[in-house]
Amino acid sequence: MRLVVLAVYLLCLMGCSDKKPTEAAAILQLHQDDQVSLSLSPGQAPVEELLTWSVQLSEGWQIKEAKVVGVSMSMGTIPLLFKAVAGQQQQYVAEMVLGACSQPRMKWQLHLILLHATQGEKVLLLPFYSSWPD
Repeated sequence: MRLVVLAVYLLCLMGCSDKKPTEAAAILQLHQDDQVSLSLSPGQAPVEELLTWSVQLSEGWQIKEAKVVGVSMSMGTIPLLFKAVAGQQQQYVAEMVLGACSQPRMKWQLHLILLHATQGEKVLLLPFYSSWPD
């Protein structure tokens, strides 16, 4: 009986721990369809920390232009330079740092323009929010 009580007590303590979110929760999936899958890591987009954008394209698609702009307030334009991931076909990554402003939760938007030889352009305007680090 003591072991059961101890086990319940330990399970309760584990629920109160300050563990970091799991790796899967740290990734924000911003868009996914037949042509493109796009995610941001870490998903809470803390300001003044390195953020990584990841894009998976289907065959024939390429990135024409990518930039991040502030929506809540003017923060200028942050161009993104995507680079191919070695050994992973049609996988691209870009890194950036968002500047801090007076709002703890600021709205931003990724402008992504894709190009296909026969299907033309595809424009994605994807909003996301930054956060102040913990």
